[in-house]
Amino acid sequence: MFTLRFLNTLLCSLMVLCAAAQSPLAIAEQHYESGRYEQAIAAATVALGGENIADAYYCRANSHHKLGHFTEALDDYDRARINGYGSDELYLHRGICKVSLMMYESARIDLMQHLEYHQEDPRSYYWLATIEYMNMENKSSLRYLDEALALDTAYADAYYLRAANMAELNKSNMALEDFQSALQFNPKLLRAKFHMAVLLIGMGQYEHALELLSELRLESVDFISEVLYYRGEVLYYLHDLDGACIDWSESAQLGDRDAQHNHKKVCAEKGKLKNKKRTYFQF
Repeated sequence: MFTLRFLNTLLCSLMVLCAAAQSPLAIAEQHYESGRYEQAIAAATVALGGENIADAYYCRANSHHKLGHFTEALDDYDRARINGYGSDELYLHRGICKVSLMMYESARIDLMQHLEYHQEDPRSYYWLATIEYMNMENKSSLRYLDEALALDTAYADAYYLRAANMAELNKSNMALEDFQSALQFNPKLLRAKFHMAVLLIGMGQYEHALELLSELRLESVDFISEVLYYRGEVLYYLHDLDGACIDWSESAQLGDRDAQHNHKKVCAEKGKLKNKKRTYFQF
C-alpha cells in the first residue's frame, strides 16, 4: 500500500514532467492567465525561438500592457502583426494601448478595424468613447457609451465614463446615478464612490459626502491623499477647522500640494481655502 509521502512525491514528479512537456508559449500563456506577467514575458521571450513567433509576441505584448509598459507592448503588438498574428483581438488591444499612449487618432483606426468585424463587442465602443472624452467631445463620447451599454447593461467601466461625461456637462444627478451603477456592478471600483463624494460637495450635500469619504478612508485605496484632502474640505465647510487641518496635514505628508497649501494658508495663516480642481476620470 502506498504511503501518503510516496503519493505526494509521485504527484510532484508528474507535475514536473507535465511542465517539462509544455512548450514555452503554453507556459507563457499560463503565467499570463494567472496574472504572473513578468514570468509570462520571460517565457514568451524564450518562445520567440520556436515556431509560433506571432503568438509569442502577442502574449508578450499583452503582458507588457498589463504591467503598464505601453511602449514595449505597442512594439510587440506591431511585431505580432508583422509576423502574421491573425486574430482581430490584436486591433482591440493595440488600440487600447495607443489610447494609454495618447495616440488617439491611430488608436481610433485600430478600434474601428476591430469594430468592423465585431459590432456586438461593447469594448470597442467603450474605448472609442474614451478617445472622444479625452478629446473633450462629451456628446460623441456619450453616443458610443450608449452603444456599449445597450450591448452590456452591466458594463461598470462604461457607467463610470458616462458619469464622468455627465459631471463635466454639469448634469450632477445623472452623474451620481451612473457612478452608483458603476459601483453596483463593480464594488471594487472605489473611484466611483470617491467621485460621488466630490459631486456631493459641489451640490452642498456635505454630510453625505463626509460619510462616503470616511468610508473610503478605511479602505486600502491608492488615492488616499485625495480622500483626505476632500475630507478636509468637507470638514472646513462644516465649520470643523481642527478636523479639516488634521486631514490636510495627513494629505500634505502624502504629497498632496493643495492640502499643503490649505494647511499653510488656512490652518496656520488663517487665509482663504484653495479648492482642488475637479476631475472625474482616471484610467
